[in-house]
Amino acid sequence: MSVTVCRPAETGDEHSAKQVERLLGEAERAYAQGSTDRDPAWIAWYDAPELTAEMGMCWELLGEHQRAADCAEPAVREFAGKRPRSAQLNRVNAADAYLSMGEVEQAVDSARVAIPMGRSLTSTRSIERVRKFSDRLEPYDTIQVREFRAYLDRELVS
Repeated sequence: MSVTVCRPAETGDEHSAKQVERLLGEAERAYAQGSTDRDPAWIAWYDAPELTAEMGMCWELLGEHQRAADCAEPAVREFAGKRPRSAQLNRVNAADAYLSMGEVEQAVDSARVAIPMGRSLTSTRSIERVRKFSDRLEPYDTIQVREFRAYLDRELVS
């Protein structure tokens, strides 16, 4: 099954980008007001770290990479120990944001931490996210990138 993701930053669709920014602001305001008896049952698990993590992914799609990293980092801290898979996915989200900003070293450092997390979770999606990040490193031929790839290969083989 193929999923198409709208990436206003890549398409130049400023109307969609502004609409998404407006909706993110509305989501923050609605969350800040607290829950009501009209809320659906599933909202109970949708806590502040989850909202922050979701917003970070939206910012990344909008090309607002610093804002994406600024959301992913606190989400990692909040999820650590409680929801390891969410922490690992947000660690990769942070790495993606840093790489998009051209901060290759910080991106690789962030992704490196996600590798053992993903492996211990035995989550196909978690491992796939790290591999996709590694693919994005193709244009960069640095010692740090080569070491990262070697580490990734070693950790995922054993």
